[in-house]
Amino acid sequence: MILVHGSATDHATWTIQIASALTEQVRLVAYDRRGIGRSAGAAAGDDAPTIEQHADDLAALIDDEAAAEGGAATVVGSSFGAAVALEACRRWPARIRTAVLIEPPLGASDETPAVPVGFLPALDALAAEQGPEAAAERFLRTVLGDAAFERLPRAFAARSKAQWPQIRADSHALAAYRVRYRELGAVATPIRLLGGERSAAYFRPTLEALARALPHARLERIAGGGHMLHAEAPRAFHQQLCNAMTDAGVLPEG
Repeated sequence: MILVHGSATDHATWTIQIASALTEQVRLVAYDRRGIGRSAGAAAGDDAPTIEQHADDLAALIDDEAAAEGGAATVVGSSFGAAVALEACRRWPARIRTAVLIEPPLGASDETPAVPVGFLPALDALAAEQGPEAAAERFLRTVLGDAAFERLPRAFAARSKAQWPQIRADSHALAAYRVRYRELGAVATPIRLLGGERSAAYFRPTLEALARALPHARLERIAGGGHMLHAEAPRAFHQQLCNAMTDAGVLPEG
């Protein structure tokens, strides 16, 4: 199982899963995306890595890590990482047995921008006036909600606010990406779409649009979870992972 993190974080966002009983069922691989943490190739602005390039990296990692398992893996993506995983499902179906996507921050149609007009310039202005940590905090409060942001452990919040270059790069990548909803009917990968009941409402139309477009998708809402539901509702998330793998024949029933 390969875990793809979202924006403002790195592989450490999966700490609960890495330390859980899930490791008794599957081999977990949590990695830092391109330009983040232990990975090289950082870029920002218009030169930021695209979602397609991040998906290339994911496919290469599957080739490296899953050779003994027949060259395929279960892929789990959170937020921006879910957009990366979706693109990988489109382009390399043979490499992905099943995918679990947590609230990909994409437009609900190809005409709806993933990043609202003016949002990134406003963050840039805030970074210039008050510093990059202020811009990162505004981003986090917008995506998670004020209440969820206030519940973040202090150390995690500090790590996330230090990720402004990554936040900006990911935002540029999202702004340039189009889902191409009409093409999703050809995606044969079983996909489980997860949304948190406490998440911001704007994630729901995208999840519902993806559920309609993907022929083998199942949409589930997680009680007690927000946008970071893998950390906020880890037991329910664990069960969803097991259910997805059982449905796809990766794990035996029972």
